[in-house]
Amino acid sequence: MPRRFSLVVILCEDRQQECFVYRYLRHKGLSRHSIRVRKAPSGKGAAEQYVRREYPSEVMTLRARSGSSAGLVAVIDADGLSVEDRLNQLAASLNDASQPPRQPQEPIALLIPKRNIETWIHHLLGQSVNEDDQYPKFFDEQRKCEPAARAFAERCPNNLDDAPPSLQAGCVELVHLLR
Repeated sequence: MPRRFSLVVILCEDRQQECFVYRYLRHKGLSRHSIRVRKAPSGKGAAEQYVRREYPSEVMTLRARSGSSAGLVAVIDADGLSVEDRLNQLAASLNDASQPPRQPQEPIALLIPKRNIETWIHHLLGQSVNEDDQYPKFFDEQRKCEPAARAFAERCPNNLDDAPPSLQAGCVELVHLLR
């Protein structure tokens, strides 16, 4: 039986990540009232640094609500790094905040698109992609994001064999969160 959430926090870098994850969660049955977004403020430094800096705080808040029906989805682009490098950075940020590592049973999903979220969206819209090239940003985020998020919700977890590895890993994270 799927988990029922009273609150899921999306910690993300930008509007495109917010839109994609928000719409995915809505397609999976979460109400708009149960989703809260913490997005990096524009013009206030590197957005990936914001996610790394705020991740321990969000994890601590989630852990303080132990027994509640809350969850966390942290989204950070891999950019030029590997997915494993970003996972290590997030783990180090917990360690630096004197927090234990993320535990398998915790309702925390880490989404790390390689190279960026646009790679996932372009793939889900039917384009051929790789995880090394940069793909153009969408300026009408919601219009482009909606069909990609819907396709992801429909295809995850059973129909992603052709997807980039980071998208497959993101699916595993979200399936774990929602179970």
